[in-house]
Amino acid sequence: MSVKKAFGIILKKIVPFRVYKLICNGAILVPSYYKTIINDAERNFDMALGDSDEKEILLMRKYGHILDKGLHRKDASPGHSGRYYHLLKQSVNHLIKTKYANDPTVLWAIKKLEAYEKLQSGNGFEPLCGQKPEHVISFNEFKDLVEARRSNRDFSDKPVLQEDMNKLIRLANWASSSCNKQPIFIHATNNPDLASKCLKCCKGGTGFSNHIPSFWAFSADVLGYVWPSEIYLPVVDTCLGVQNVMLGATTLGISGTLLSWAQKSSEEEAELRKLLNIPTHHQIVLCAVMGYANSEFEVPARKEI
Repeated sequence: MSVKKAFGIILKKIVPFRVYKLICNGAILVPSYYKTIINDAERNFDMALGDSDEKEILLMRKYGHILDKGLHRKDASPGHSGRYYHLLKQSVNHLIKTKYANDPTVLWAIKKLEAYEKLQSGNGFEPLCGQKPEHVISFNEFKDLVEARRSNRDFSDKPVLQEDMNKLIRLANWASSSCNKQPIFIHATNNPDLASKCLKCCKGGTGFSNHIPSFWAFSADVLGYVWPSEIYLPVVDTCLGVQNVMLGATTLGISGTLLSWAQKSSEEEAELRKLLNIPTHHQIVLCAVMGYANSEFEVPARKEI
C-alpha cells in the first residue's frame, strides 16, 4: 500500500467526512488523471465555443431533430419552433456552400425545412410518419447474440478485412445519439505493428497475445456540445455506437476487447493521437483490440437481476 493511500485511510477515520472530502478534492490527494479529466472537459468546452463547419453540421442535426419532433406530432400546428426553424435554415444555408453540401443529413434537413414551411402555410400539411420496421430476428436470437459476445485476448494471425471494418463503422453511426448529433468517429488500424504500438498507450492493455490484429479508438466530435450540462453526452453517445460495433463484430466472428481510456496520461494521449492521426476535437472515449479469437475465454458469471 502506498503512503498516500495509507494516509488517506487514516485521515478518513479521524476527521469529519465533509472535511475529508474537501481535502481529497484539493491538490494533495487527487490522482493526476482526475485533474486530466477536468482539464479535458474544459478544453472540449473551449473548442465548442469556436466556429467551424464541423461544429455547424453537428448543430444542424440538432436543430433538425428538434424541428422533426414537432413535425411528427398528430396535433402539429403553425407557430411553434420558429427559433429552431431559423437556426436550421441558417445552418443549411451555410453548409450548402461547404464540403458538406451533399451530406445525407444536410439533404434530410432541407426536407424538414420544406415540411415546416408547408405546415406554416396551411397548404395540406400532413404530420410526418415513418414506415414501421420489420423485425427479422426474434428476441431469443438477439439474446443468443448478446450472450455470444466475448472479450478475448488471444488472437489468430487472420487479418481483419477492411470490408468488415467498414460494415462495423456504419453500424456505429446507427446508434442513438443526443439530439441526432451523430458525433461518433472511429480511428483504427489493421496493421499489427501499428496496432501493437497503439495498445502500449492503454493502461490495462495486458494479458494479450503477441499478435494484435486491429486496434480501434472510439471518439466523439465534441464541437457540437456547447453547454456545460452536456459534459457527459459525448461519452454516452459514443458508447451507444460501441455496443453496435461489438454485437456486429460477433456476427462476423470478430472478437472485440474494450480498453478504458479514463486513466490515460497526457503523454499516452499525445502518442495515440499521433499514431492514428486523431484530431484534437475528437474526444477519445475508449479503445478496443479487434480480431479473430485463437482461443475462447471463459464467460464471467452475471449478477442476478
